[in-house]
Amino acid sequence: MLESFMRLPKSPPPANHRHVQQADLPAEQIYTLDPVPLSRVAGCVLAVLLSGWMLAVPIALIDRLKDASGPGTAVLTGGIIAFALVTAGLGGFRFFNARDVRRRLSGALIAALAAAVTAAAASALLPEYGLLLAVPGLLAGVPALVALATDHRRHRAPGTGN
Repeated sequence: MLESFMRLPKSPPPANHRHVQQADLPAEQIYTLDPVPLSRVAGCVLAVLLSGWMLAVPIALIDRLKDASGPGTAVLTGGIIAFALVTAGLGGFRFFNARDVRRRLSGALIAALAAAVTAAAASALLPEYGLLLAVPGLLAGVPALVALATDHRRHRAPGTGN
């Protein structure tokens, strides 16, 4: 009974279970990640913001778009929504995986953003939309395209020709 009340001294944990501080390691064992390029982050943020706006405008204008004549408005609205969804998805994925070096992913985001900017510019031809998509498409989409294209050209995957 007396043994159950006694505390036995704890032995130190095995070496593979100890918490290692960074200061305990030699300099050659400390691994730091390269910084994420600012142009990639900025391009992804602008792409996602533009996509959100491109999804919000058709929803806000739904009453005006229902009464529009001709199939052109419906086709363009469908294209705007599709391009905005793809751009938002790829932009968000690229933002949260900014260290990913896959060039195809970056190229797909650039292509989707270019299609979204083109659809936004084309929406200026329809009176239902006016400049609600064209101006943000040019003010946010074009700088995002430039930033992502610059990043795509500059940063290549290590050890590959890509």
